[in-house]
Amino acid sequence: MFGKKKIEKKAKLSRLNLALAELVRARIEELQHETGAQTLTEVVSKSLAVYDFLWSRKKEGSKVLIEDSEGIRRELVLL
Repeated sequence: MFGKKKIEKKAKLSRLNLALAELVRARIEELQHETGAQTLTEVVSKSLAVYDFLWSRKKEGSKVLIEDSEGIRRELVLL
């Protein structure tokens, strides 16, 4: 039986061309290096997964709170 990784590799791919501001591209590249992501696509995919999770919680009526190192909580507002 094939492992999950092999199944994911065989998933149908769809190419998407993006026009990004240079600063956005640079930040994606910085995130790739900071996180150890293998590719820019991995950074974008993981970013989308986080956004999707947060947006789903918002639609359910949940609040997303960020707590800093000093224990101060702030609500993350998604537009």
